Amino acid sequence: MPLAERLVRLLLASGRVVPPRCALWLGGLLGDLVGQLPHRDVKRAREHLALAYPGQDAAWCARTARRCFRHFGRMALWTLATAGADPRRLRRGLAVEGADNWRAIVRACRRGQGTMGMAGHVGNWELLARAAASSVPLTVIGRRLRWPLADRLVWESRTSGGAHLVYQDADVRETIRELRAGRYVATLPDQDIPRLAGAHVPWYGRPAYTPIGPGILAQLAGGWVQPGFCYLRARGGLHWTWVLHSGPRVRFPRFAEREQGARVIMAWTMAYQEQLVRRFPEQWAWWHRRWRTPVPQDRGLQVDAG
Repeated sequence: MPLAERLVRLLLASGRVVPPRCALWLGGLLGDLVGQLPHRDVKRAREHLALAYPGQDAAWCARTARRCFRHFGRMALWTLATAGADPRRLRRGLAVEGADNWRAIVRACRRGQGTMGMAGHVGNWELLARAAASSVPLTVIGRRLRWPLADRLVWESRTSGGAHLVYQDADVRETIRELRAGRYVATLPDQDIPRLAGAHVPWYGRPAYTPIGPGILAQLAGGWVQPGFCYLRARGGLHWTWVLHSGPRVRFPRFAEREQGARVIMAWTMAYQEQLVRRFPEQWAWWHRRWRTPVPQDRGLQVDAG
């Protein structure tokens, strides 16, 4: 094993000695410090919050951006501290929001009925994958990281609970096979990624370029879609609870044009996620350039969120 990898793994292992509750507290402090720095991402988070919440003043945007970095500091250190924990034990520690919806996906997987899972960069998507894989056959579609060591570590983390991992640039037939095998195939489509085929759908009332691949895959799997998220809920003092939020399992009709159907599905997906983000605006990655790709002048907004 190369020396650099040994050092990184040693650093990661040292983080696991931190008790999870302490990790939330310490991670929040570290994230809070980052949120006060004159950094590009901090400035971008404030600007994006101002676009999304035009009725709020600059002070609110600054406070919410700071809380955003505080949350992701908590998420990062807690995830590191629990990296070696049994995913089944982590799942038992979760509160569940939408229990009937969760039971619906469990039953669908038992019937061998594939479902396209729509998650996002909200709360703790790494915990979501580990916990979900301990109770349903889960496949995660992920981006290949440029640094091979980081890519390998993420692979190990996401598959530790039994999930399969498929890269975005893999042959699409691999993902179709996973769906037709009755698996819950999850992806995080809430980012503007120009290299992927996409369409502009509403996000906070503004057209945001969104990958349409998940919508096309959903149609190939019978039209079944189900959103899922994991967010952090404060219980007072130094007490927090991770909450598994399971959205409704919805079947979209067959569309004559698959791309048109994909746009409708992704517009619905983003509208559903926006409702959750509005409840906890500090738990979404506001430094991401969500409105980076402009709408082609001759096309305008392609889908009405309804």
